[in-house]
Amino acid sequence: MSHETVGSLLAVIANSLNDGLRTMMFADKRSWGSDEFEQLRLLEDTLDEAKKDFQELPALVNGRFYYENDRINESLEDLRILCTRFELHARALKDWVRSGGGPVVANDDGDGDVDLARETLALRRELHRAQCRAARRIHVAQQLVASGTGARCLGALQVYHLHQQKDGRVVSVEEERLACAQAGRFERFGERDVAFVCDFCDGFLVWDDLRAMPTTRLQQQQPQPPAPDSEVEPESATSTTPAVGLEGQDNNTSTSGGGSGSGSGSSGDTSSTPNWQAHGISMTSGEGKTIVFAPVAVANHLPPDAGEFRCRILCPYCDEYYYEEQGDDDMERVRYAQDDKGFDGVKAFQEHLEWSHTSMVPSTSSCGVM
Repeated sequence: MSHETVGSLLAVIANSLNDGLRTMMFADKRSWGSDEFEQLRLLEDTLDEAKKDFQELPALVNGRFYYENDRINESLEDLRILCTRFELHARALKDWVRSGGGPVVANDDGDGDVDLARETLALRRELHRAQCRAARRIHVAQQLVASGTGARCLGALQVYHLHQQKDGRVVSVEEERLACAQAGRFERFGERDVAFVCDFCDGFLVWDDLRAMPTTRLQQQQPQPPAPDSEVEPESATSTTPAVGLEGQDNNTSTSGGGSGSGSGSSGDTSSTPNWQAHGISMTSGEGKTIVFAPVAVANHLPPDAGEFRCRILCPYCDEYYYEEQGDDDMERVRYAQDDKGFDGVKAFQEHLEWSHTSMVPSTSSCGVM
């Protein structure tokens, strides 16, 4: 329908959520148990996260006007489907409350039982991703008008802008984790690999043969001023899958100030050597290995090409590198070292970094593993 926009469809979803909440709030709670109160909490959290996304995402695409009035077909189709699912979910909640509550309710089609709490969590996740994808499509359209191809994904920019800040402050590990968490999540990919899944472009960054994702670089520069008695919490803040997130236990945390890179390295670096390496553990052999530090890859990924699921990656250290060839015109002589398509996945990106941006690859055999 021509009058539909991202904003109007999100309003329909919000009304369905409010209907579900009203059903729960005005129900007779005298016979309620833990299942009913947990369901109420999940609905409140879903509505709060949807409001938070609606308030924060427009700032990434030049304002709320562009976001609310967007009519890109793919975004509208995603939200139409969610409108229907949230409406059915609100009806199921009414039936559930009338039947006396409990952990499980039969669905309307008679095909089996539906766990309402799990369905609420799934809808919450889908709504968050739908809003992120809508913002990403607006961003892509704006980039095509402004600069053509080669633009980083909007999810990548959440981390990239953090790395590019020019206030002389070193970015902390926790800041990088939170920025990655805003862009997507880490999860197990097959039996041996670990993947980052971007909420904005649905693309995958895959690290082959990795037990867990390390949280720090091989040489991690400390934030300034350093806290004398504070330590970084080793638990991951970037993963919805506890067994796979950024794991601090697998890394040697060096407090040396040297070796910290520019571009997607820590902000405020003084060394010219790019600092992109982290120490991981092989899933198959259990031996140490050097990998690309996750926020470096996340900060520089491109949306996957049509029909693909793996993201290509731009090298942050080659962005400004160029050389000159023979020719009459000044512009014709300039050739940039990196094209706008980047590298085909994490493995190719690491091969490039090892060849072009490493003065000396530190040995992983000397890294302590807790």
